[in-house]
Amino acid sequence: MAHHDSTDSRATRQILVVDDDPSMRLLCVTSLTKAGYRVLQAEGSSEAMALYSTSTGPIDLLLTDLFLPPPGFVVLSHGNRYPRVNGNDLVQQVLCVKKELRVLFMSSHALSHLANQGIMIEPERFLPKPFNVDYLLTRVAAALAAPPIARAPQTAPVSARGMK
Repeated sequence: MAHHDSTDSRATRQILVVDDDPSMRLLCVTSLTKAGYRVLQAEGSSEAMALYSTSTGPIDLLLTDLFLPPPGFVVLSHGNRYPRVNGNDLVQQVLCVKKELRVLFMSSHALSHLANQGIMIEPERFLPKPFNVDYLLTRVAAALAAPPIARAPQTAPVSARGMK
């Protein structure tokens, strides 16, 4: 299966894998590392935000499970100041500190099931579980080549609207 990016360009791309399932995290981290990517990992949103705030280099892609443990599921540890949230809210938290972000959501729920729950995800930003390594690498390459999600522009306070 052909991938559009070479191993050389992969070595400059850093991916953050976020999943509370250790076996899924291991599969993703091992496969992406063997493919030549630099990979960080986190078991939840709190740890992911801590990595975003301390990473010395850019994180080019957030590969996150959509359904992470809810707030309070695990007691905050290591003095981490970020609350636990689901994968969708994690993206919003990251966009508060970054202007734009490339993201690929993972879930064992079908897109149609998610839509019935009011969760709208663009098909190109979705990786259905279970998946094989080739499909993971294909979807990651496509996500890295796709335009990022941009932070929504801040709206001006009511008192400042219309003023120049």
